[in-house]
Amino acid sequence: MTDDSGSKGPGTEGRAEPAGGAALARGGLLAWPILVPAAVLVASVAVQGVHVFRQTHLSVPPHLGSALSADVPGWTSRELPLGANEFLSGEAGKVLNFDDVAYREFSRGNERFEVYVAYWSAGKMPTRMVASHTPDRCWTENGWQCTSMKFKVPEALEGTPLKPAEWRIFEPPGGGKPTYVLYWHLVEGRVYDYGSRFNAVPDPLLWWKDALQQAVLGSREQYFIRINSQEPLESLWSDPGFSEVVRRLGGMGLFAAPAHG
Repeated sequence: MTDDSGSKGPGTEGRAEPAGGAALARGGLLAWPILVPAAVLVASVAVQGVHVFRQTHLSVPPHLGSALSADVPGWTSRELPLGANEFLSGEAGKVLNFDDVAYREFSRGNERFEVYVAYWSAGKMPTRMVASHTPDRCWTENGWQCTSMKFKVPEALEGTPLKPAEWRIFEPPGGGKPTYVLYWHLVEGRVYDYGSRFNAVPDPLLWWKDALQQAVLGSREQYFIRINSQEPLESLWSDPGFSEVVRRLGGMGLFAAPAHG
């Protein structure tokens, strides 16, 4: 068995390197950091190409609007556009490529909160593409500034635990009243792991992980759920109307699975 560690044996210092096999071996070692990622990329693309032809898009009828359209106790609601005008709303739909979306504002006097839910059925959208469209990135690119953040925050509704959320405070462009945000990204019912970091730029390791999982498993069912308000969300949590909205979202997968003793 040969020693391919790249270290020289005793008494070799100061001697010229041979121009044959040893030099080639050394060159091969230096190339590994480039060749390994390249090979993984080629394999991922190849497997993904096979998956494209055998993966079926399992279309699901629209269901989000009916779940969120009804008014809740003490609040009135209205549908909000995805963009400032019809064209921008259409462009947002093309980029996000969702199967279904609901975006509503709930108001009571001067109090307001918004709920945004997007849904992708299996075979529709790569996980890493959905994961790249969070408030961390999209709001920041539109001039908002994140002033505070928490990761994997545990929440509960009337004693029933919810899956951990990403928690943020954003200030609008030019300053103004801050907006409090909770968001969840569910992949086949499991919370997507963004890591403990601000995600304006995707984590490279998670990006590669998603690429490989996409190649092997295909695009899986996904929900992206966001709640935001200019009121601290903790102050709304015990409100019956707000609780009813969260309960409806829980039916989309936000409730945590009960622990088994």
